[in-house]
Amino acid sequence: MRIRTLPLILGFVVMVLAACMPMPLYNEAQTELERCRKQRDEALNELASLNVEHKQTVARYQTMQQQLSVSEAARSQLTRDLKRLEAQNAYLKNINQQQQTNINTLKLELEKRKSVIQLQGKVIQLLDDTKKTIETSLKDQIASQEIEVVEADDKLKVIFVDKILFDSGSVEINPRGKELLMIMAGSLKDSEDQNIVVEGHTDNVPLSEALRKRFPSNWELSTARAATVARFFQEAGGIPAEKLSARGYSFYRPVASNETAEGRHQNRRIEIILSPVKE
Repeated sequence: MRIRTLPLILGFVVMVLAACMPMPLYNEAQTELERCRKQRDEALNELASLNVEHKQTVARYQTMQQQLSVSEAARSQLTRDLKRLEAQNAYLKNINQQQQTNINTLKLELEKRKSVIQLQGKVIQLLDDTKKTIETSLKDQIASQEIEVVEADDKLKVIFVDKILFDSGSVEINPRGKELLMIMAGSLKDSEDQNIVVEGHTDNVPLSEALRKRFPSNWELSTARAATVARFFQEAGGIPAEKLSARGYSFYRPVASNETAEGRHQNRRIEIILSPVKE
């Protein structure tokens, strides 16, 4: 406001001076007036520049405030993202540890399965070799269905109809039975990798009065016949006793119906079970 009223004052002063002062003083006052006008113009220009700079500064400040707000928002988002990534990293680490544990478990399982497969291969080969030897040695009896050779569940069963080994009501091996068992023992005695279980089975016909004096039931008869065969393998066949065992099942594990003569004939049997020695 002062700058704007300054020309009026100067003009008034000039008029007064012009009216009352000599020319030299007037000229000097006129020069001073021009200098003041120039200073005024410079001041106005500077003020205008300052106003422009002020507006620019305010605009820059507002821009910086906006940028700061954006940066704060970005920082908050990055903080949230960092926490999320840390949580994901911890989860993935846990998953990785679980997978590594699973991999180690699978490796152990694979090694076990490889060992089992290798063992099964040996077992199959052993049983096949034994089966071929027995089938060759006893081919006539197998052909006449007096002896049956069955391979199942990593075991080999050689099934003798009881009459081929024992006379009726007897637990003593007959001559023909001894001959056949000696043939079989010859196939087994040199094998150190097989256990031999002898099982005795009967039909469900009650024992005669004479037999009951020696054997109270079919339990004792079936067990006695199995034990007799096992002892024969040891004493006459030369098979180590630690490879042998005997069991009796009476008539409780039939392979056919006891309602017919043919079924009872099949149920009266001796089963010699060969199984590989477990390592």
